[in-house]
Amino acid sequence: DLQMAVLLMFNNCDALTVQQLSDGTQLKMDMLTQVLQILLKSKLLICPDDENELQLTSKMSLFFGYKNKKLRVNINVPMKTEVKQEQEATHKHIEEDRKLLIQAAIVRIMKMRKQLKHQQLLGEVLNQLSSRFKPRVPIIKKCIDILIEKEYLERVDGQKDTYSYLA
Repeated sequence: DLQMAVLLMFNNCDALTVQQLSDGTQLKMDMLTQVLQILLKSKLLICPDDENELQLTSKMSLFFGYKNKKLRVNINVPMKTEVKQEQEATHKHIEEDRKLLIQAAIVRIMKMRKQLKHQQLLGEVLNQLSSRFKPRVPIIKKCIDILIEKEYLERVDGQKDTYSYLA
């Protein structure tokens, strides 16, 4: 574990600079900074500088007054940026998948009905997808527009809120 790699550096001395830790662990600076922030938060290390503004010259020291009543101490807090990036990527994938599901539902409904008013189409899409997830109305509207662009649907002339299916 990265935290252990950093802590092992303190076997030979009580204080090291961020630069020395970086050289010794061979960790990228952003990763090392996150590990150090976790160790500073858990009070295993102390640093006179602000933990959010660590420099290469910042001096890290072991905190010898560390006490904890627990037998096991969890310092394995997830790394902030990694988790955020993964979450954002996952949310993007989910949104894209859902848009495709919504478009597929719209096409299925319109294939069956041939012509529908906007509110009826929204209702049927919401009804059909409610078992999987609850699509938001603006996204359904966006999907309808995408399908009109792709020429799967068209707006019926003279009736502003009616769509018809194009085979």
